[in-house]
This record gives sequence, C-alpha cells and structure tokens, in this order.
Amino acid sequence: MTNFQFSDCKKAVNQALFRPTADRKAAAIKALQEALELVTNLEEVKDKPKASKTKKRRRKAKRTAAQRTADHMDKASMKTNEVGPVKPSKKAKTASVKEAKASLKEMDAKNKAKKQSKIEAKRVAMGVSETDRVASLEAKIEALTQCLAMHMETTALPTEVPFEL
Repeated sequence: MTNFQFSDCKKAVNQALFRPTADRKAAAIKALQEALELVTNLEEVKDKPKASKTKKRRRKAKRTAAQRTADHMDKASMKTNEVGPVKPSKKAKTASVKEAKASLKEMDAKNKAKKQSKIEAKRVAMGVSETDRVASLEAKIEALTQCLAMHMETTALPTEVPFEL
C-alpha cells in the first residue's frame, strides 16, 4: 500500500466515466477502495497549537513622484551642508596664462617620457635593442633593392613597338 499512486486511481475513474465497461468499473472501484484503505490506515498526529496572532503591519502608502524628488533633494542638501554655508572669497582668483602653458609643457614632457619608457620596456622584454632593429631594417632594404634590380634586368622594354607614334 505504500506505493499507491493517485494518478493511477484518477486514470481508472476517468476511463470508467467516459467508456464504462464492467472491467473498467471494477478497476475504478478497486483503485478507490485502495485509496480509502490508505487514508484510513494513516497514523493520526496531534494538531500543532495555533500561533498567537501578531500585529499586522500597515503598509506604507506609495509615494508620489513629487515626494520622491523632494526626499532626494533633502538627502542631497544634507550631504552638501555638512561643512556649513560656503562663503565666497574676497580675493577674486585670476588665471595665469604663463603658468598654464608651463604646466601643460611639463605634463606633455611627463607623458612623452612615460610613453618612451613603455616602448623601451617592451623592446627590452622582447630582447630587441635599437641597433639590432636598425641593422635588421637595413638588411631588409638591401634585399628589396636587389630584388628590384633583378626584376628590372629581366623585364626589358620591347624594342619594336606595334604602332607608330
């Protein structure tokens, strides 16, 4: 009885309902009796004591867009006003073009130095020095020049032109 399936019982009852035959009715009755026997043989347990009722929490009303914006503005103002009100300086600040140009030149020099050091680091990591690179390039140029000279020798211009100028 422990491997009883309600789906089998339901199937037998449906078959008896839609195409009733003596065999199908008997199968349905047998399945229902097994289900009834299963339920009657169940061991009863004590009911759990009911939990005491707790207070229901009230749901907050949904805030409107205006309220959300106002709260956001309040939070933002609280962050900015921690130090106190900002007082303008009595001495007006003026920009110095000479200082700005000098600062820009200094930054450019630093950036160039950083880029150059990165390039050098890559070359060192690859194991190629500047002199090796130059020698390699010169060898390639020489090889290309020889190929071009050989090509010029083998392809001569035709001596006879098939048409008149």
